[in-house]
Amino acid sequence: MRMVHRLTAALAAVAVTGSPATAAHAHTASSATAAHASSPATAAQARASEDLRPALLTPADLPEGFVPVAVATSDDGAVTLGGNFPGCPSLDPVTGEGTTAAAVTYSKGVVGPYLTNALVHFPAGGAATAMDRVAAAVTTCRSFSQELAGITVRFTLSPTEVPATLGDRAFGVRMTGDTDFGIAVTADIVAVRRGEFVLWLNDMAVGTTGAGMVGTLAEAAADRCAQRVKVC
Repeated sequence: MRMVHRLTAALAAVAVTGSPATAAHAHTASSATAAHASSPATAAQARASEDLRPALLTPADLPEGFVPVAVATSDDGAVTLGGNFPGCPSLDPVTGEGTTAAAVTYSKGVVGPYLTNALVHFPAGGAATAMDRVAAAVTTCRSFSQELAGITVRFTLSPTEVPATLGDRAFGVRMTGDTDFGIAVTADIVAVRRGEFVLWLNDMAVGTTGAGMVGTLAEAAADRCAQRVKVC
């Protein structure tokens, strides 16, 4: 069980790290500011002041029993879209200078399932490039290994079908991992580009199968982004 806990902690940290949900601080500017920015400099300032957390899924959107375990924004934690997987460069974090991001992770127990919902606002043209790179993981990283918390996990990636109507582009992938200790790792991922935004859902579990949530929650996540961010 100790191995399971170590691996779970490492994988949960891949998606989002930050202060506890109750300690996340508020931003003051609205996302509408970015829509009307008149120059690259003011656009970057507007993105930096965005609060994207209202566009993320809430506990009311999830099945019963899920509680928030971590939140992060681009200035109070590490928000990654893709993950920290050295064995697969296509899954390297795509946030950086000029991006604004927010993410929340919910859990239904120590070994999961964990549900992460992230949203990233990119500079002009950046969202399409980010989607190209993340989507390439299905072919460039069909299988790879890496160490997590001192445990070698061998991952296999396979594409999954998601509705094309979710945004300008959408794709899904299942990551299946195995270890020498017989501990299974599964993650179902959906990424959707809507204009210069990319939203991300990741349903991860250790030692058991995931909750199968991303397929049913992807539409809710896209709708919430459209409702809470005027340019999403």
